[in-house]
Amino acid sequence: MAKRKTIDFLIVYDHDARKQISLEEFRNTAQALKAYSEREEQYRDNHRLEVVLLGADSIEAIKVTHSNYFEDTADALDDLLASLGPEPIPAVGP
Repeated sequence: MAKRKTIDFLIVYDHDARKQISLEEFRNTAQALKAYSEREEQYRDNHRLEVVLLGADSIEAIKVTHSNYFEDTADALDDLLASLGPEPIPAVGP
């Protein structure tokens, strides 16, 4: 029987604060699903928090495919704008 390569990552993300609250790693899907159900119940009435369970072969893969859960989106936007360079100075007069 082949060894299971998928790792489950349970993330709790605060959309208002735009930051990750917690990250848990599981190599057993039954345990991951149990923890997911517990977090869903724990945060059921907190609509700003998102509980998500993702599977991949590594945390690096999740960081690429779901990067919004791993960085402050405002910082990411600032970095993107800075990489575009300074704004052009508008022409004055005719």
